[in-house]
Amino acid sequence: MELFSTIKDRNNFLKLVLKIVVVLAIIHVSRVAIFEFLFVTVKPGASLFLILRGLDFIIVGIILLLYFKPSLDDLGLRWNNIRLKNKIIYIMGFSLLTILILSQFVFEWEFYILIYLLSYAIITPVFEELVFRGYIWSKIRASEGMINQDGLTFLTVTLLFSVWQLGYADVLIRYSNLGLIMALKMMAGLVLGLFVGYLRLKTGKTYASIIFHGLWNLFEP
Repeated sequence: MELFSTIKDRNNFLKLVLKIVVVLAIIHVSRVAIFEFLFVTVKPGASLFLILRGLDFIIVGIILLLYFKPSLDDLGLRWNNIRLKNKIIYIMGFSLLTILILSQFVFEWEFYILIYLLSYAIITPVFEELVFRGYIWSKIRASEGMINQDGLTFLTVTLLFSVWQLGYADVLIRYSNLGLIMALKMMAGLVLGLFVGYLRLKTGKTYASIIFHGLWNLFEP
């Protein structure tokens, strides 16, 4: 099955994917370096440790925004061309996510739980979706010569997101069976990538992907 119009188009696409992989590796290395620097400098307790886990994503995200200067279209966030019905659905989705986070905090009434939930159900999903279903999706889809533009974009971003999970080895290194854990995490990333990628494909925006990703992380075992 032909995927590209010409060999040149295929080679340009592969070069783009390789550049993306290198940038993703740099992002993970930067995230780890920022966290380790903050950890050594602050010497945090349990709650502050979780804050640093979210802060490293925020810092890296700000750096990426300043460097790449993506538009709202690049990130799939343009709001003024969304139908009213979809806007209502997105608002309800974000409201549900917020209520679920606050309800778990109120039920346990532990500050570290709130920080944990904000980090893993808000900060991480927003960061990853804007990177993958936002900027990377837009750049790959803009590649010339693709026969099935949407399908190849969907497949490529999903696979990249699965490989991205390997970068979380620093978070999971305390487990003795790290290899198995990372393999399972890649599989989970592949499944999640299929769902959020489908939502990005069907809606043309990243809002639904962020909401689903947040709910996934919230209820992930």
